[in-house]
Amino acid sequence: MADVDWIDKFIGHLEFERRLSPQTCKNYRRDLVALKTFRDNAGIGSWAELDSEHFRSFAAYSYRNGLGSKSIQRRLSAYRTFYRYLIREGQVKNHPVNGVSAPKAKKRLPGNLDADRMARLLQIPGDGPIVDRDRAILARATKTALFQLAARRWTQCEAGI
Repeated sequence: MADVDWIDKFIGHLEFERRLSPQTCKNYRRDLVALKTFRDNAGIGSWAELDSEHFRSFAAYSYRNGLGSKSIQRRLSAYRTFYRYLIREGQVKNHPVNGVSAPKAKKRLPGNLDADRMARLLQIPGDGPIVDRDRAILARATKTALFQLAARRWTQCEAGI
């Protein structure tokens, strides 16, 4: 059976047996077509010939070409599902995608709190020792952060930055 036929059969499996949304199936198809294009350009004849090094190479290639790490993670997840299907259908014997990981996602810093949000945060409702403790912790953290900010700005002013 041709490779495109296996992609079509897999998408049909996702649509009718697993009842995934049309958008999810469209995303699976796009990811599998990208893998098939990579495989064809590498001169690999069938799905069974792909190994984990090919998937690592494809992930690195995708990353170098600007695809984000979350998108690469999604692609690898799609390929794992596709290979589980191919194994179930007896088309491949091994699962080359297992053990292949995407590049680590960049960690984002939290946003800043403006004065109004900070004031609301510090207005903890209630009474008792636990609430008093929480207020003290937040007040101390706020004062420490403000002190560090002031010290940094003072240092910058002294340095003429």
